[in-house]
Amino acid sequence: MRYVIIAGGTIDLEFAKDFLSQRERDKMYIFACDKGYEACEKLGVVPDALIGDFDSAEVGVVERAKAAGVEIKQLNPVKDDTDVEAALVKAMAMAEPDESIFILGGTGSRVDHIFGNIALLAMGVKNDRYVILLDSHNSISVIKPVTVHIVDNKPGLYVSVFPYMGPVTGVTMEGFKYPLKDATIEGFNTLTVSNEVVEDEGKIWFEGEGYLIVMETRD
Repeated sequence: MRYVIIAGGTIDLEFAKDFLSQRERDKMYIFACDKGYEACEKLGVVPDALIGDFDSAEVGVVERAKAAGVEIKQLNPVKDDTDVEAALVKAMAMAEPDESIFILGGTGSRVDHIFGNIALLAMGVKNDRYVILLDSHNSISVIKPVTVHIVDNKPGLYVSVFPYMGPVTGVTMEGFKYPLKDATIEGFNTLTVSNEVVEDEGKIWFEGEGYLIVMETRD
């Protein structure tokens, strides 16, 4: 099973349509968050659940979702978490440790929301759930010690890694143009930006402490 959270940020509809076309094959469970329901309508997708305080969605969204048979969870607008976090908590409770959770529409012009969604990737890791922030140009995830992250060699793909919430020790990157071996990354420079896979696949892992953000990006 794949779990997909469709947030209210920027969504490339063609990219999202292609990704969601695998729904029947992969048995996707789809959460729409607030304004994300409008993206679902444009995509011709009926989500399984709609979660939000509906402060950004257009008038009539809840009524249309109810008419479509979508489960509704309305949140209090005065709260400490975002709609996406509320959806992620629900998804983590449903998902098995080997089942991925994807966030679409989690990037865009609001940099604060992007940072917040990266924090949710780390929340997933702390709860033994693999969460990916995905758009047409980026795939962002967070890994913990000993986990081996595999990156396929694809034309035009760049790979960057960053420490999260403190130094990361024992970092190794094999199969890359600029390899690392048992390195410490503190995050006060751009050393680990825009690497490239030069073998069939690249491997990233660390055996020390910390959490590592992995970004697979393309122009």
